[in-house]
Amino acid sequence: MRGKVLKVFLLLTAAAFMVSALAGCGGSGKETGDITIGVLAPLSGSEAPYGLDMLQSYKLAVEEINAAGGILGRQVKLYDADDQADPGVAVNAANKIIAQNVDFVIGGYASGAIIPTMDLFKDENLLLLISCANSTRITEKGLDQSFMINSPGSHAAVTLADLLKSLGSQKIALVHQADAYTENLAELCAAELPNHGMEIVTTEIHEKGSDDASAIVTAIKNSGADFVYWCGYHDDGSKVIKQLRSGGYTGDIGVGDGSANIELIEFCGADGEGVYVTSPPFVEFSEGGQKFMDDYKAKFGMDPGNYATLCYDTVYVLKTAIEAADSFDTAAVRDKVQSIEYKGLSGTIKFTADRELAVSNFIILQIRDGKFQLVTP
Repeated sequence: MRGKVLKVFLLLTAAAFMVSALAGCGGSGKETGDITIGVLAPLSGSEAPYGLDMLQSYKLAVEEINAAGGILGRQVKLYDADDQADPGVAVNAANKIIAQNVDFVIGGYASGAIIPTMDLFKDENLLLLISCANSTRITEKGLDQSFMINSPGSHAAVTLADLLKSLGSQKIALVHQADAYTENLAELCAAELPNHGMEIVTTEIHEKGSDDASAIVTAIKNSGADFVYWCGYHDDGSKVIKQLRSGGYTGDIGVGDGSANIELIEFCGADGEGVYVTSPPFVEFSEGGQKFMDDYKAKFGMDPGNYATLCYDTVYVLKTAIEAADSFDTAAVRDKVQSIEYKGLSGTIKFTADRELAVSNFIILQIRDGKFQLVTP
C-alpha cells in the first residue's frame, strides 16, 4: 500500500513539473539569461530603408537600456528577421523568430506583411508590439496580445480633413495600391471626408512598381479634383506626383505616412515642392528629439528616419510594462501595456480597448525649399 501511495505521489509531482515547464514556454517568463526580443522588419527589398531605420532605432534603445542595467537586472538582445514587406516572406520570418524561443516580438512596417503573422505569435503566447504598420485591419483581428504603437489610419483621415479645411479643398481624388495599408487608408478617408463637406470625386488604383500613371492622371484631371491624396508608398508615389505635374494637374497634392520619407523629396525633385504629408512624428519636430538625433547619427553615421521615434519608444514601452508588472510573464506584461500611459519621443502612448493608439501622433508637413517643414503640430 505504501508503495502505491509513493508511486502516485511521484507521478503527481512529475505531472506538476511538466505543467510548470510548459507554462514557461512562449514568452511566459524564463527566470535567467538574456531577454530576447524578436524584430520583424523589411531589411531587403524596396522598403529596406524603413526596415534598417527601425532596426537601428531598436538597437539604440536596447544599448541604452543595457548600459543602465537592463530590464529587471537582465540584459536585452535582439533577434531580427527580414520580412521584405511581403506577406509570404513575413510568415517565414515569423517562424524563424518563434524558433529562437524569443520572449517578446516588436516590428511590423507593412500592414499586409504583419497581419498574417499575428495569429502565429498569438498561438505561441508572444506579446507583439507593432511599431509602424497602422491599418485598422490589424485591430479588427481582435487579438489581445497585439498592440499598435503607431496612430491608426483613421487618425490620418481626421488629420487630412483638418488640412483640407484649412486649404478650402472640396473635391478630393484618392489613389491607393490595393494592399492592406493603402486600400484601408483610402477607405477610411472616403468614409471620413464627406463628414466635413468634402466630395470624393474619384478613387484610383496604381499598380505597385508600375512606371505608367497616365490613365490615373487623365481620370483625376477629368474628375475636377482640387486635391489629390496618395495613399501609397513613396517610391511609386514620386512617379505619380511627377506625372501629375507633367500632365498638367495644378491642384494641391498630399501623401500619407507610407510616403513620409526623405527619398520622396529626392525622387520628386522640383515636382515635389508644395506637397503635403500626413506624417508620423518626425524626430526633428519632437520634444527632446535633438539628443536622439545626435546619438543616432554618432552610432550609425546617418540621420534617423520617419519611424525612428515610434520604434525607439516601442522598446521603452515594453521595458516600462515589464517593470510595472515586475515580471516577464506574457499576460502580466500585456495587462500593463493595455493600461500604460507613456510619454515618449513620438508623443503620448496609451491604448484604446481594442489596442489602437488612443492619442493621434500625426503631424502635417510640407515640402518647401527641398525639405520637410512643419505646417501644424
